Amino acid sequence: MTAEACDVADWSAALAGDERAFGTLFDRHHARVFRHALRLVAVPAEADEVMASAFFELWRLRSRVRLVDGSVLPWLLATATNLGRNRVRGALRYGRVIARLPREVAVDAAELAVDRLEQEERRRALLLALRSVSAQDAALIALTVLDGLSDADAAAAVGLRPGAARMRLSRARRRLRDLLAEHDPARPAPDEGEPA
Repeated sequence: MTAEACDVADWSAALAGDERAFGTLFDRHHARVFRHALRLVAVPAEADEVMASAFFELWRLRSRVRLVDGSVLPWLLATATNLGRNRVRGALRYGRVIARLPREVAVDAAELAVDRLEQEERRRALLLALRSVSAQDAALIALTVLDGLSDADAAAAVGLRPGAARMRLSRARRRLRDLLAEHDPARPAPDEGEPA
């Protein structure tokens, strides 16, 4: 069975409300849509947003989507193209506005852009660090740190006893702290003879 024939069956199932079928379509095509978006915007974080938005639009407009030769990929690529072009046009407009601002305001806007890039780098480092711990530890960290659940509630959510969860959280936080410190661009270089 070809990928196109798989799209027909999965698309029909997705239209009928089967979330797994839509997930299968995402798994099948997300890398190709991402590569296409990356050629348009050239920044991986923005390409990822374009790719995600294309799949969101696929779902949002599902009643109007037409398969091409039994595949949703052409529709996704066309949508990613439009989204990428919109993003580039927006960046150009932003650049023109910044260029017309008085120098002090332009410097402030440039500093804000640098701050945003630094935040994006920290977010990427955090995601990489989270990938280095087990799925259960990552879930515990996400539930406690990002969602604000207590250790006991997070333990129950992932099926652990509270004591075991606290121990795992302690080790995982220490590991994340060490990994994030390694990726911190503001971290001073070690002196001669000082361990890295």
